[in-house]
Amino acid sequence: MDIKGFFEGLKEKIVSLYQLIADYCRDNKRNAILFASLGACVLLLLILLICIPKGKKKFTAAAPREIVLTEDLLIPNGPEFDKDYNISRQTKDKWSDEQTEEWFEIPTEKDISSLEKANDNIVSDITGAAP
Repeated sequence: MDIKGFFEGLKEKIVSLYQLIADYCRDNKRNAILFASLGACVLLLLILLICIPKGKKKFTAAAPREIVLTEDLLIPNGPEFDKDYNISRQTKDKWSDEQTEEWFEIPTEKDISSLEKANDNIVSDITGAAP
């Protein structure tokens, strides 16, 4: 069998299939419309399934580069920074009494009860319906 004969046979099968479908559609219009609508819906759903996930690409961050300082950091001039602004400082193991008075605030009874209630809610969420 040569290629020309192969294509002739394929053409005959396609024409006979077309005639069969055309006869069915003429005899059963309601079913033909139903199948065509169903096929169109399936095709539309496939197109949506293919197109929607490709809408947004996730951003992948590049590996962070390590920056080596060759000079001291310079504070920019501006009204938002004081001249005595420190970039970093050495932390001490203990606060002085002055720092304690300035920065530490003794929690009130209301603060403690609200913290206790928040912790109870977290424990309740974790345990859930555990027996």
